Amino acid sequence: MITLDYEKAKEEAFGQLAQKKHVVLATSLEGRVTARSMSCVVLGEKICFQTDVQMLKYKQLQKNPQIALCVDNIQIEGTAHAVGHPFDKQNEPFRKAFQKKFPHSYAMYTSLAGEEVVEITPRLFIVWKYIEEKPLRDYIDLTLKQAWREYYPIDEMAGREIAAD
Repeated sequence: MITLDYEKAKEEAFGQLAQKKHVVLATSLEGRVTARSMSCVVLGEKICFQTDVQMLKYKQLQKNPQIALCVDNIQIEGTAHAVGHPFDKQNEPFRKAFQKKFPHSYAMYTSLAGEEVVEITPRLFIVWKYIEEKPLRDYIDLTLKQAWREYYPIDEMAGREIAAD
């Protein structure tokens, strides 16, 4: 394990995420895990999206706010909670960012009565990388305010026999 500069690693992870348009959101309830693509915006250290309150993801989040996100080489674990309709005053930063990034979705859905903004507070980022052709994972723990790197032990696994069933 190699210790990383927490602030720099966090800034890099949020920066990469902010450039993405869609992420896969995984939610679960009562043993049922579901996943779907979502249009998200990054606001500071929060990840936000809007959804209709009739959607399964919203119902799952209401009872189990623990979520996971994934996009490209970035995995995120966190907690989600609803923060009101997109046109509620406190959601103006979301609304402006969403309108700029997703003008078509904004026009179609944002003013609907059943829409709700969901804010995700990430706890952990895991970012897969390759440096000099060596696979590794950077961990950014936002709860502990720590970041570290772990190389994937591919050299140790080379030539390992796979047992037949």
